Amino acid sequence: MWQEATRSLPGVFENTIFSRRSPVARSNYLKAMHPKTEISPTAASIEKILRAGWIGQIKIHGHRAQIHIPADPKEDAIAYNRQGRPHKKLLPDEILLELRRILKLESDWTILDSEWLKPEGKLYIFDILKADGQNLRSLSYLERWKLLPKLYISPHVQTLPILTTVEKCLEILRGSDENVEGLVFKSKDTKGFADTSIVRCRKRSST
Repeated sequence: MWQEATRSLPGVFENTIFSRRSPVARSNYLKAMHPKTEISPTAASIEKILRAGWIGQIKIHGHRAQIHIPADPKEDAIAYNRQGRPHKKLLPDEILLELRRILKLESDWTILDSEWLKPEGKLYIFDILKADGQNLRSLSYLERWKLLPKLYISPHVQTLPILTTVEKCLEILRGSDENVEGLVFKSKDTKGFADTSIVRCRKRSST
């Protein structure tokens, strides 16, 4: 009787519901910074905000994409839009492969904030919200930006630089690149992802 009972028990090396590798839990959308206020694209306004301890960055006119990448390559990445819904278009394999090459993921999920130019197949990274499962809300924007990879060459992915001079900011605003909407300025010392720590600066209309 004992032998018959033990035959139905799994062996030491058999997979059971307890020994199977559990899939990585789905990574949820994080509320990130989004500008609600705006400054004028003038030298005086830019100089004032830079002196107040803010830094500039190019604003790409693309699709906002919060990219969630699991360290496990067998798990699917997720690209959320600004409303927190998954993009209908899947992140192209060539972009995902480049992100994995550049980031050197170790564990759990890493979350990037970016602008995605879908027709061109390019991703412009400007923030990191979570690194290997660690939420970076306790860091300032400048501290998070320093964690982003920058020393790489890729046809599909680019990390946006920060701008600290009036001259460089005005150069961007005067440029003719149709993919550049203008600039955003971010408080370099404020911790977290508050909307009050970011402002928009649009290019002047040509009309």
